[in-house]
Amino acid sequence: MNILGLILSFAFLLVVIGIGLLMSRSDRFSAEFVRKFIHIGVSNWWFILIATFDTLSYALVGPIVFIIANGAAVITGAADVLGIKDKVRNLGLVYFPISLLLLVLIGFNGMLPMWACGIGAMTMGYGDGLAAVIGKHYGKKKIHGGKSFIGTAVMFVVTLLVIIGFSVGYQIDSLWSLSWWIGLVVVALVSTAIEAFTPFGLDNITVPLGTAVLAYLMLGV
Repeated sequence: MNILGLILSFAFLLVVIGIGLLMSRSDRFSAEFVRKFIHIGVSNWWFILIATFDTLSYALVGPIVFIIANGAAVITGAADVLGIKDKVRNLGLVYFPISLLLLVLIGFNGMLPMWACGIGAMTMGYGDGLAAVIGKHYGKKKIHGGKSFIGTAVMFVVTLLVIIGFSVGYQIDSLWSLSWWIGLVVVALVSTAIEAFTPFGLDNITVPLGTAVLAYLMLGV
């Protein structure tokens, strides 16, 4: 299963990046949309992780290769093909797989349960990704650092949905209790604030790690 996981991982990542590159050549898609398409797509690798890998060394291969490949793309300027030539922003392409690497290490070593790490990964993938796409297109009212009110609202709602999905899927002990409802809202609010106020693209690290820790503390009892 570990070998199958590696095959599926690389095939999946090549498909996501390939589609993204094709989209970048079309005038129908903005550079931000293409970046976030890849961002959201890559986050789904987590499902391959939990379905196939049971050995840490194999599970780390994908994130490590992705970090190296993205780092090389940013340093050489190859990442500019996505339409954004700001290296500070493009470093976000490196920060996200670093976060996935850390979450895999934390989850496999039992420092946090895998469901909490998964919430962190998917909150970053879908929450931040959809917030940027929708906020960029529809957001008129800005609240901080170019972030829009509607984008921040999307981040909050998507985080709620991610937490509910993982809580149901993993049958969290406190599911549907009063403490769970309180934890649900607190985690979503704090994660949204972290995403809104973290500068320099570092939210690709602070959001997944912070959300994973918060989810465990607020929902795991």
